[in-house]
Amino acid sequence: MDLIWYFYFYYHLLYRRGYGVLASNSLHWVMPSRPGLISFNTIIRFDLDSDEFAILDFPESLAHENLDIGVLDGCLCLMCNNHEFSYVDVWVMKEYNVEESWSKLFRVPKPKNVESFDFIRPLLYSKERDKVLLEINNAKLVWFDLASKRCRTLRIKDCDSLYSAELLVSSLVLGCKGDPDEVMRRKERRAREDKIMQERNKRDDFLSKGFKLVL
Repeated sequence: MDLIWYFYFYYHLLYRRGYGVLASNSLHWVMPSRPGLISFNTIIRFDLDSDEFAILDFPESLAHENLDIGVLDGCLCLMCNNHEFSYVDVWVMKEYNVEESWSKLFRVPKPKNVESFDFIRPLLYSKERDKVLLEINNAKLVWFDLASKRCRTLRIKDCDSLYSAELLVSSLVLGCKGDPDEVMRRKERRAREDKIMQERNKRDDFLSKGFKLVL
């Protein structure tokens, strides 16, 4: 199968994720099933290290559902909307590129004050991790309580009633200043280098003081 051909053919249909969803240094898109072309949903990923396209495996039970893709808590996730648009199941891949690690996290029932429920996107957990911030229909932010299964609209002062949200990514390039893991590795490496230099200076001082050159 020519992945690049399919990618360009479906690009205009992927308005929600036109630029791809970033997770584990790869961009991801969902190619929806279409009669006569693709009989089941497909997740395409583009590896930013190798510049190669590939197919990402996910549960076969979701192959014919209404799917969207996102990222929650650093893990790739799928939003599976039932055909009646009465609820959305959120699945997460806990270990990247391991099909067996996919699991269903929670189900979001359609809020009573929402007329259309064709698109939701989980953004992040609350500090206590008992709620998830959801974006609904590119127009509303709500807190979803994982225990009570209830939604509470997030109000933003002096902001219009309709809005959308994006998570801030300091950098898309691993190993740069914005990557927290790389920043920590650099600090640890710098500390080791400083320690080595201090020990070397102490040794040089000892040698210079302990021996005198006799002519």
